Amino acid sequence: MADSRRVGPNTDFSQGTQGSSQYRRSSYPRNERGRRSWTDREEAVLISALKELVALGWKSDNGFRGGYLNKIEELMQKEFPRTDIKGNPHIQSKLTSLKRNYNLLSNILDRSGVGFNVHGDFKIDCSDDQWDQIVKQDKEARQMRTKSWPFWDDWKVIFGKDRATGQNAEGVAEAAKNSSPDEPVTEIGESTADYHPSFDDFIGYEQVHATFGNNVVDDSSAHSGQNTNGPPPAPPKHKRKRKVSDDESGIVEMLGKMHSETNARLDTLAARIGYEMDLGKARKEIFRHLCDIPELTEIERYDLCDIIGKENSRLEIFTGLSDGSKPGYVKRVLEKESRT
Repeated sequence: MADSRRVGPNTDFSQGTQGSSQYRRSSYPRNERGRRSWTDREEAVLISALKELVALGWKSDNGFRGGYLNKIEELMQKEFPRTDIKGNPHIQSKLTSLKRNYNLLSNILDRSGVGFNVHGDFKIDCSDDQWDQIVKQDKEARQMRTKSWPFWDDWKVIFGKDRATGQNAEGVAEAAKNSSPDEPVTEIGESTADYHPSFDDFIGYEQVHATFGNNVVDDSSAHSGQNTNGPPPAPPKHKRKRKVSDDESGIVEMLGKMHSETNARLDTLAARIGYEMDLGKARKEIFRHLCDIPELTEIERYDLCDIIGKENSRLEIFTGLSDGSKPGYVKRVLEKESRT
């Protein structure tokens, strides 16, 4: 007898599937399935996909239209065919984390005298006193100073608004009023699992019908006046085929843009990673150079390791000096630190 159980969209076939890791049951505990380690390329593609959605009008002031997680998941799977990334929980969890960091970084950079340093590694530059005040006000910002934030400009496009003037500061209620009834406004990092938009939603109703309005002949109007007493004509099939073909070309064009942006971003990240590795090697050599200066005490050498290693500019100056100039430089550094 055939099995009468109904197969729903969430039915798990993982026990009978072999050869594809993306269909296997997750071994993570239920509360940890949203956690995932993202590669630099995966994050760069995610950022590019979000910027494309913004460019196509999917973003209001405080969120995207419903179904945006499904669209991002679709684009990620086209870029990484064997990926296990899902809109919920992986992309949703990642966006929640990115938005949290964006808000923390925005509050930090809004302060007077705080910005990124001049080395191009997108690290926060401010005095120690300023940083103590920042951490005192928001303890969650404690680890922000030592990290690089290369996607900051992209985050402003995806999550931000004009914080200085309030321009584009349309609220959620206003965004919902201005959107059509079938376009719910979704807060970034939230999910609307029951909403499944068509590709018309993705590229916009006006864009689809402007493309096909002049090229497709409606068979129902061509047969008007003929056999008026008969049944209505069947929907024309060739219109849908032509629309699907154009939709696919739109996806290909979007992926091409994402490839270009991603490759450029990865080149920049590679250069910054190389810069950080060079600095790391230089920090390991600080104490050895200081041991070659006999007039320093052991305690002074320890202090100088912290002082010079903490600031990239001092580290670059120290390692670039000749052996004969290093003693004078470190004495000057100690004098400055003793006065602060």
